[in-house]
Amino acid sequence: MVASILDVVVVGAGPTGLLLAGDLAAAGVRAVVLDRAAEPVQTPKGNGVVGRAVLELRRRKLLRGTGLRVVRPPRFRFGPLTLELGLLRSPLHVLPVPQHRLEHLLSQRAVGLGATVLRGHEVTGLEQDGDGVTVQATAGGSPVRLRARYLVGCDGARSFVRKRLGIGFPGVTSADISRLARVTIPADAVTRAGDRVELRGIGPLPTFRPNRTAGGSITIAPVDALDRSAPNDLYIVSTHEPRGDSEPTDELGDEELRASLRRVLGADLPYTTSHAARSVVANSRHAERYRDGRIFLAGDAAHIFSGGGSAINAGLLDAVALGEHLTAVLRGGAPQARLDAYQQQRHPAVLRTLALTRLQVVLESGDETGDALRDVLGELLRDRATARRIATLMEG
Repeated sequence: MVASILDVVVVGAGPTGLLLAGDLAAAGVRAVVLDRAAEPVQTPKGNGVVGRAVLELRRRKLLRGTGLRVVRPPRFRFGPLTLELGLLRSPLHVLPVPQHRLEHLLSQRAVGLGATVLRGHEVTGLEQDGDGVTVQATAGGSPVRLRARYLVGCDGARSFVRKRLGIGFPGVTSADISRLARVTIPADAVTRAGDRVELRGIGPLPTFRPNRTAGGSITIAPVDALDRSAPNDLYIVSTHEPRGDSEPTDELGDEELRASLRRVLGADLPYTTSHAARSVVANSRHAERYRDGRIFLAGDAAHIFSGGGSAINAGLLDAVALGEHLTAVLRGGAPQARLDAYQQQRHPAVLRTLALTRLQVVLESGDETGDALRDVLGELLRDRATARRIATLMEG
């Protein structure tokens, strides 16, 4: 298959790629999204959007008629500490939404505006010249060839696009591992009370935050707090503990999940079934550059974070910025040099986010350094000016 020349090929149908495709299509830019997965991923990851990215979604009317609500919480977690936002008139907006639902909404918008989303298309080669980019892919065993004026790699932390360009991705890999899943907990084994759950045989646990134990930490959250259509006995659980010899996997067995929960909690979590269990090792990495000629990186292909729930937020803001610059060149007659502004705009913002997320990881550590930082920063956050500055940085 040989297509006519497109304006932009986007590699990756995650939140970043889908928002970018929708924004380009809204401006009359011909965009095609290629994704290697045959179907949208339903594995639970990402529980919401925070900060300026929320306002960008709302500005695009993405939330109308969805039942999703933007909230301005009176407090927000910063690692193990609490930002008391109610005293600040904080600009911090929060949209609780599972990532798979956000992707569905963004895909609907992109296609509705005229973008094309091709699933089951794995990119296998790239060649660029002074006029555009040629993309080789496979779909159902058949070769596909596309030609576009620009290409954007939104294809995740293991980005084929970034690796093909030889762009370095320096950073650090955590010595810990997280195991997460959705589990069904019977009503007679759990009681909800505000922002806590009381678990039979375990006791009370605050929700939506890491609960430190001698064996690591556990986070638990009711899924229906994020998705009102979800059953009220479905919970997200995530353990965090030393990695040892364990390797991350997208297909975590129930026995390994239960063993991890037992090590961290010191007791068995009273659930009956688990769904979409997986394990991940946190990384904190940043691409050395976001542009190579007519090819760009955005989202996890450009940066990944070790904590703080910032990956989706940063990726969405990448999409907003790059969409504006590409539209200005493709439809507004702006010079090619305008595209340099993408890295100039996003690079310092991402470095700030990396610093914030790395700080939160250190704050979670159980050693003396973590204790000292928690004591000092906990005291500083009681100062309104300091708390306001942190909240503003988290806004994006």
